[in-house]
Amino acid sequence: MYLKLKDGNIIYPYTLDDLKRENSNVSFPISITNDILENFDVYPVQSVSVDDDYTKNIVEGTPIFSGSVYIQTWNITDATEEEINTKKEEKWIEIRDIRDSLLAQSDWTQFQDSPITGSKLTEWQTYRQSLRDITNQSNPFSLTWPVRPE
Repeated sequence: MYLKLKDGNIIYPYTLDDLKRENSNVSFPISITNDILENFDVYPVQSVSVDDDYTKNIVEGTPIFSGSVYIQTWNITDATEEEINTKKEEKWIEIRDIRDSLLAQSDWTQFQDSPITGSKLTEWQTYRQSLRDITNQSNPFSLTWPVRPE
């Protein structure tokens, strides 16, 4: 992640491809050092992780200069009830897709010609039912997934 200073303004995000495109007459080395970047008023931005909290709206802000480096910033606000519900609905769709895939991967255990019998068959049936019941849990962001039998 980079930014460019131009006429006192920060252009962000900025990429090395942007730099090369804007300076097509310059032959850059394969590895571009920070010293070279500074000659073009381009600076690396130190990334900062942020917790993914579905009850918040998280939007990347403009990096700030701190000490001797630019640091990524985040604007975090409380999500409205409607936004939280939308995020939950979208997450449930993702959960159902994962669940359906796990069920499909274990379909073979239920076929008549499956080598699984007895207590192992019961384990697989319980696992598959737990997968189908996953949407009975209250929060798609805090699920307890069933453990796949061995």
